[in-house]
Amino acid sequence: MKLLSSLLSVDLYRSIFSLRFFLSVFGVALVMFLTTFKFLSNPSDLLNLLGVGIGGSGSLILIVCILPIFPYGTVYATEWEEQATSFWIVRTGIRNYSLCKTLSTALAGFLTVAIGLLLFILIMLINVPLFTHSTTGNAYEALLLEGAPVKYLFYFIAHYSFTGALFAVTALWVSTFIPNKFVAVAAPLVLSFVAQLITTIVDIPQYLTITTIVQGVYNAGTPATSLIVKMVTVAVLCLIMGFGAFRQIRRRAWA
Repeated sequence: MKLLSSLLSVDLYRSIFSLRFFLSVFGVALVMFLTTFKFLSNPSDLLNLLGVGIGGSGSLILIVCILPIFPYGTVYATEWEEQATSFWIVRTGIRNYSLCKTLSTALAGFLTVAIGLLLFILIMLINVPLFTHSTTGNAYEALLLEGAPVKYLFYFIAHYSFTGALFAVTALWVSTFIPNKFVAVAAPLVLSFVAQLITTIVDIPQYLTITTIVQGVYNAGTPATSLIVKMVTVAVLCLIMGFGAFRQIRRRAWA
């Protein structure tokens, strides 16, 4: 356990306290700013700007599908290309190595989106009111109707941050099959498009469709239940991909 915690600390430090992480966080805030720039002359409120900023297909792809990958989603591909995987695996074991890489990648992806959105929010609050009237219509709107806009922000940010974590882990998983940084960045987006086509044909619950997982907000009855559904769905998918990454890393180590 001590070895696992020490390795996880090292991975978290490398993923979060890095130039890539800070650039990705600023990238999220910059994309939000550029997307909402034309609305800044007469904004209704900050919550409306958030919906506009993350609602566009181009900005959504950058914010939750691409930028969260850069801090640590390509770490295995990088270490493989640098022939450093054996150095870590010999000292920590394949299981510890895989688990820590998956956890730190997920957390880095989550925090990239969360801190990036928070940065945008803090800057915009200088001149834009937080909330005037509800225009969202999503599953978390009940919080606004109850007069809890700050709580709504928490749910909104967490919702899309979970998507960022999912894409970061997807990149790590793909990189264990094809240890190339460019493939690790591009493949998750390609896989999401393929999954979107499949899930629109197959009869499955709405909360399991890739469109809902990536950009939608499934209404499970209450805001808390809706966020829990999103969190559990992402956690299960990350667990499956993490196990797949472990098996592939073990196969490569034993080859």
